[in-house]
Amino acid sequence: MQIMIYVSQRKPNKTLKNFFYNLSPKKEIKRVNTPQEAVDLLSKKVDSYVCVDLLTTNLDVETLNALMENSDNLLLLGLHSMRQKKKVGIFSRGRANIALFDTVGTALQEAGLIKNAKLINLYKPQTTEITEDDISFDRSLQQDELEEINFIPLSSEDAAVAIMEQLPKLDLAILGLPYPMNTEHFLWHLVEKIKNGNGGTDFILVRQRMQKTKQRPHRVETEDPTAVFVRNTFPKASFNKEWIRQRKNERKQRIAVVIPAFNEEETIAEVVQCYLPLKKEGILDRIVVIDNDSTDATFDIASQAGAEVFRSGEIHPELGAFRGKGEALWKSLFVLNNIDIVAFLDADIKNPTQDMVLGTIGPLVLRRDIQLVKGYFNRGGPEDKNLKSGGGRVTEILVRPLLSMEMPELLFLFQPLSGFTAARTSLLRSIPFYTGYGIEIGFLIHTAKKFGVSAIAQSDVGWIVHRNQRIEALTRMSTEVLQAFHDATENAQVETVELKTSLLYALLSSEKYSLLRRNITQLRRPPVNTLLKSLSSESGKAYTDSPNASAPHNTRKDS
Repeated sequence: MQIMIYVSQRKPNKTLKNFFYNLSPKKEIKRVNTPQEAVDLLSKKVDSYVCVDLLTTNLDVETLNALMENSDNLLLLGLHSMRQKKKVGIFSRGRANIALFDTVGTALQEAGLIKNAKLINLYKPQTTEITEDDISFDRSLQQDELEEINFIPLSSEDAAVAIMEQLPKLDLAILGLPYPMNTEHFLWHLVEKIKNGNGGTDFILVRQRMQKTKQRPHRVETEDPTAVFVRNTFPKASFNKEWIRQRKNERKQRIAVVIPAFNEEETIAEVVQCYLPLKKEGILDRIVVIDNDSTDATFDIASQAGAEVFRSGEIHPELGAFRGKGEALWKSLFVLNNIDIVAFLDADIKNPTQDMVLGTIGPLVLRRDIQLVKGYFNRGGPEDKNLKSGGGRVTEILVRPLLSMEMPELLFLFQPLSGFTAARTSLLRSIPFYTGYGIEIGFLIHTAKKFGVSAIAQSDVGWIVHRNQRIEALTRMSTEVLQAFHDATENAQVETVELKTSLLYALLSSEKYSLLRRNITQLRRPPVNTLLKSLSSESGKAYTDSPNASAPHNTRKDS
């Protein structure tokens, strides 16, 4: 027997009926006058939703707990009117209650009670863990139906203060019901206020009985970007040094920072010296600079600043040398033995901070299901509070439209081409690398193909100042991103391949115009795992993370 039990002294109006039908279209609505009558019906093993109208019903804690224990789904309605609510907040604690979007939020929207909603995500830095139930939810609300998603840090384990501060700002609040309820819980005080006629904000309290979820395969064809955004976005200062050191030691993890550099003599010393204290404090095990054949003093300055420095062309020279950031990152994997997590950070940062390291490695230390982290940052300055996409020129003009058409599940990322990237070494050694500007989009696509986009997270690394490319360079950057995107999505091969595009530039000035042909080329480098064994046996030059052993390979040369 399937019914919707409505506990109220008054009949549901048309709007409320529409809400009930959208909530559970196959269930007949049965109205009863008291909560005890609902408990009696539930004792007959009916498959049911129970909705209690708090404005006309006398509900006590014992009966509420009996309803939660015996019903599949329970809603407590504190609705003073059925007019459409403009300011709607759905509260989530620790990335839980995402299912409220999928059920209650959608039903309210289709009934005309709300137009859109904001998710208010309460989190406690360093302790917010994901549950198996959280992973299983796929929302049906579309991304453009969300007004915004807010992240509010908790200063203590009690969410009551944070929630009570937000309620006066809302017309309707939707919150999860704890089980069992007790008279001291702050949500019960809300129920009491409604019963006594003193309630302000309308609210709906929800208890959903979760079903055991089936084991899901790693590769998920379609994953909603908003649901992943909620679970896998880490706001600023989510991770502190003491917590990372403790968790890292508990899991016996080794972490390295790799800084690829080409002619960065002006900034490389400050970057390295900013991160060095993290090594002394036991958070980082290695700080490695890969000099991609600089023609200035980058190599010497980085070495004097305290980093381990390698020239990319001298790391297994039998594999050849190619200029490009991706080439430097690929070569770095050959010198990172016994490292579990790698953070790739740019060398041209003019205001480096330790948060740039902590933010990128933090999610990987926190959660085993995350494989890749993209750092996102504010381009407008530390005090800029304007809401903006945050992407660079190539991201906004090319990558975001491209992902919208081809891989919308990656649209939850603020800055998909961010140079702040951290990943598990096991992942990095199992995927191809693109030697040019295609490296960042390649990371995303290959990770999504192996583990699904839910294995990708993003973390706030603060405000950065760095050098922007000239407008003329954007054509090359965009072309290499497109090369990598199409290769990664369409090609299953992994061996070294040259990706080449011939471009015809139409150029003009006040005096003349001309056509210029240029070839834009980058390599697809194979997964390091496919090469390590053969290289070790052939050359006997396996690199190691021992400082003494690595010394011969980073011999200084005049630049």
